Amino acid sequence: MSDFKKVYQYSKDLNILYVEDDLNLLHETTDILEDFFKSVTTAQNGMEGIEKYKDYLEKNENYFDLVITDINMPRLDGIGMIKEISKINSSQSIIVLSAYNETDRLINLIHLGIANFIMKPIKPKELIEIIHKTCINISNQKHKDEFLLQQSRLAQMGEIVDSIAHQWLQPINIIRMDTNNLLLKNILGSIDVNFIEDYTKSQFKQIDFMVETLREFRNFMRPSISSQLVSYNKMLKSVLLLLDNHIRKNNIQIKLDINENHKVQVVVNEFKHILINIINNAVDAFNENGSDYKNRILSFKTSIKNDNMILNICDNAGGIDPQIIKQIFNSNVTTKSKDKGTGMGLYLSYLIIKKNNGKIGAKNCDNGACFKISIKKEQNET
Repeated sequence: MSDFKKVYQYSKDLNILYVEDDLNLLHETTDILEDFFKSVTTAQNGMEGIEKYKDYLEKNENYFDLVITDINMPRLDGIGMIKEISKINSSQSIIVLSAYNETDRLINLIHLGIANFIMKPIKPKELIEIIHKTCINISNQKHKDEFLLQQSRLAQMGEIVDSIAHQWLQPINIIRMDTNNLLLKNILGSIDVNFIEDYTKSQFKQIDFMVETLREFRNFMRPSISSQLVSYNKMLKSVLLLLDNHIRKNNIQIKLDINENHKVQVVVNEFKHILINIINNAVDAFNENGSDYKNRILSFKTSIKNDNMILNICDNAGGIDPQIIKQIFNSNVTTKSKDKGTGMGLYLSYLIIKKNNGKIGAKNCDNGACFKISIKKEQNET
């Protein structure tokens, strides 16, 4: 049997849903599970299991780490419940318990992507061994998500460097032209005080712009693990400055309806990652959907509702395919063409917003997509 401490180190922070219609077995197995997991939510049939699953998601803005379920149950069997759960979260880890060893059922469960299968009667040793293996896989997936977040961050860094390089071309060209003009006037002997003042103001303006973009880039790349109280407005201005060339090049109009007093308690650079991802997705959507080049609008609006600080980001780029819009925050689900999207961007954004005690959703409206980010108002109080 797996050493209890070895199993516990992987299971102790996990929350699970256990669904079983046999009350005696439910109570006995729950006693075992509660020794390993942070919390165990129970249900007695598939329909109640789905209700508990949705209720947990709504209250915690998060999925269960693991679902353990019987197959034969009243109202809705385990396979039906698993199918419904997969519609909500296609990557949910599930262990199936069954007294039957039917090939067609096993094949159906394999197609549904279950993590493991345990035959009844349940043997504690086998149950703990499988819990150990499954929890290790869940832990590995979480580490994979952290790695993907770092990879995505590096990819964004490359895009931002490219954008800043293009943004610097204009001030550099202006400085070059002004300097050539200075040399020419010096040769002609026509330099006066007014010219020097204008020349100085122009150079300082261009230099200040370049320093500001460099400062924002350094701030974005600076490691940050602690949250701070910051306005949506400040983070947006920073991101829009970093992506200024990318936005201008694609002829996108930015509309801001932002209240400076709408502040949130977040890890700033992680939150900027979400904003950059959504803006880049909008740019890609404008180009892929063939949107009118002269009427591309990306709007940002803040508000407060039910003790939530809300940021709405909307475009008119044609919207998201209705068949996948409920799944876009799951891993490997992409709104882009296969050669341009991996399906990880919005999934990572979901992970970040969850880490920052917030919630993110999306819907189609006004010939475009609208993303809604909300963070509890009490998170703002320090």
